[in-house]
Amino acid sequence: MARVSRFTLADRQEAVARAFGGSESPATVATALGIHTTTLYRWAGSSATDEPGPAAARLIEATQELLRDADYADITIESVALRCGLAPRTAFHHFPTKRELFQAAVDDAATVLIARIHEKSAAATWPETPLEQLQTFLRIAAASIYDTPRTHVLFRNLGVPRSEGSAERWHDSFVDAIAQLLRSAVEAGQICSDTDVFAAAHLITGTMRGIHSAVFEGVDADTALGLVERVHLLIPPR
Repeated sequence: MARVSRFTLADRQEAVARAFGGSESPATVATALGIHTTTLYRWAGSSATDEPGPAAARLIEATQELLRDADYADITIESVALRCGLAPRTAFHHFPTKRELFQAAVDDAATVLIARIHEKSAAATWPETPLEQLQTFLRIAAASIYDTPRTHVLFRNLGVPRSEGSAERWHDSFVDAIAQLLRSAVEAGQICSDTDVFAAAHLITGTMRGIHSAVFEGVDADTALGLVERVHLLIPPR
């Protein structure tokens, strides 16, 4: 069964106070509690440390948290309800099936991530050439992902049945965006005209996915961003 949180609202409030208002560092507090550091940041900015929010939002957040330590098959609606202090009947009222709850958790993460990418894209200075635009796009996407801990559900292999893999919609959109930039690079003469654009887009997406997965497993985000800056070089120039 999925791991059930042993942390009450008071426990979370105390942990946030220790990590951000005392002499202990977030990493020290996280290690002492046996949680990931990003969980503390999520608690600090979450309604979980204040008044409980809407039931559906709490269930979605609890699902995202449980998926850090468990797979799709391990989680039950009852365990999610217990995690966020709701009655199982309330959880089933909002999400009659686990598939619907999981899809809501993934869709929420993707929606928030897309909004962050749009915000950063609007504020960025974009180069004129397609390959450099691709480099900028990948950097913005990665920075947005690392700023949004809930997006880990988009990059971990959670053991979801293929028919229920709603996270794939996000990856398909990412592949399409990269492919469009690569087509522009072909037209601009930056890469060879016989480049298999779709295969190259999948290669870049897979590389990015691996880097992101490593970050959510504890690799330093700045180190990852340094690698992301070079991912576009996987496509040989003309």
